Amino acid sequence: LLSVARLLLTGHICSEALPPMGGKRFLSIRKVLRFLSLYAALGFRTSSDRETAMITQAKADTSTDISAVQERVDRVFAAQGANRIAVGNSTASERIKKLKTMLRWIEGNREKIYRALHDDFQKPQSETDLTEIYYVTTEIKHSIRHLRDWMRPKPVSSTLPFLSTRAELQYEAKGQVLIIAPWNFPFNLTIGPLVSAIAAGNVVCVKPSEYTPHTTALIRDMLAELFDENEVAVFEGAVEVSQALLAKPFHHIFFTGSPQVGKIIMKAAAEHLATVTLELGGKSPVIVDESANISDAAAKVAWGKWTNNGQTCIAPDYLMVHEKKYDEFLSKLKGNVEKYYGATEEARQALGKPLNVIEG
Repeated sequence: LLSVARLLLTGHICSEALPPMGGKRFLSIRKVLRFLSLYAALGFRTSSDRETAMITQAKADTSTDISAVQERVDRVFAAQGANRIAVGNSTASERIKKLKTMLRWIEGNREKIYRALHDDFQKPQSETDLTEIYYVTTEIKHSIRHLRDWMRPKPVSSTLPFLSTRAELQYEAKGQVLIIAPWNFPFNLTIGPLVSAIAAGNVVCVKPSEYTPHTTALIRDMLAELFDENEVAVFEGAVEVSQALLAKPFHHIFFTGSPQVGKIIMKAAAEHLATVTLELGGKSPVIVDESANISDAAAKVAWGKWTNNGQTCIAPDYLMVHEKKYDEFLSKLKGNVEKYYGATEEARQALGKPLNVIEG
C-alpha cells in the first residue's frame, strides 16, 4: 500500500488535505514537515519583494472613463454585427490569407514580442519562444493545413423516412465572438484563440489582461495593423471593460482564468444563450508510487512546476510520494531545479518574475 504525504509546492500545507490515516502507516508528521522545507532546500525565496510584487505597473491611469468605454463597446459591437455575415461567408482562401498575414507578422516582429514579455515579467526569450510564440505559430500552420477540409460539407446518411433525400453537415461561423485573455501567457492565450476564431470566419472582440500592459499594447498594435475594427477589435482596461463587453449578446465567449470568474462569464453568456469555451485553472496532483522512474518523474515535475515561474494553470500543485522514494525524489528534484534554473538565487535572476501571487 502506498504511504503518501501531501506537499504543497507553494510551501503551505493544510491538515484537511492530508490523506486519512485509516489504520495504515503513513509518513510521520516530522517527515511531512520536511516537505515544507522544499523551497528553502531548493533555494527559492517565499517572501521576497520579487515574489510578492503585485501589478502596480499595469496602468498609470486606472480611472477608466466608463462612458467612453460603453460608447466604444456599443459602436464596435454594432459595426461587427453589420459585418459578421460578410466575414462568415468568406472563403477558405480568404481566411487562409488572413492567417498567413498573422504568421508573417509574428515571425517578423519576434523581437517586439520578446521585449513586451520581458517588460511585463522578465520572461526569458527561450521561454517566450516555447510557451508563447511556438504555440501560436503551430496553431496557425495547423489551421492553414486543415481549413479547407474543415469547411467542406460532410455527407450524412439519410434515415428511413428520408431515403429519397440527400443530407449533409454544413459548417458556419458562430458570428460575434469575445475573447477574454489571462495574464500568465498573455500572447499565447490571446492570439491562440483568435486564430481559431478567424479560421472559423468570425468577427472578434479581444480583451487582453490589464496586468500585462506591454504585451496588451503589442497585441493592440498588431491587430490594428492587420484587421479593420469591424472584424477584430482590442479593448484595453480592467474589470469595467469586461463587464461592458459581457453585457453584449455575443454568440460565443472564450475565457481563460479562474473558476470564480468563469462562473461570472458563464452566467453572462446564459443571459444571451451564448456558447462558451472556459479554460479554467484547478488542482493538479502528481502521484509518485514505488514503481515510478524517479529520475524521469523529478525532471518532469521540476520543469512542469517552475516553467513560467510556476504561473501555469496545470502546474503540479502538490505531490503524493511513496515514502520509500521520498529521499531519492527530493534529491533528484533539487538537482533538476538547479540544472534548469540555476543553483543560486543570483543565477535565477534571469528568470521571469511572479506576476500576481494572489490571483490564480
